[in-house]
Amino acid sequence: MPRLTRELIGAEPVDPHGTSIGPPATLPAGTEFAITVRKLTRPSDSFGELWSEIRVGDRLYRVPLRLLDAASAA
Repeated sequence: MPRLTRELIGAEPVDPHGTSIGPPATLPAGTEFAITVRKLTRPSDSFGELWSEIRVGDRLYRVPLRLLDAASAA
């Protein structure tokens, strides 16, 4: 599994249906994650930002793709 090389701020916990279930969290550097959905959009996004859904342990998070790429780059 890949690991974050930097902390990832603003990871939004979601349920299996993609519904937010809590406030955004910060995932620390070194966290192992698996990408479940690489690119998705949200209807409320006004400027077309792409998002990813990742699994950390048994929790799902929705994160902006650009932040995930920055936090997981070697």
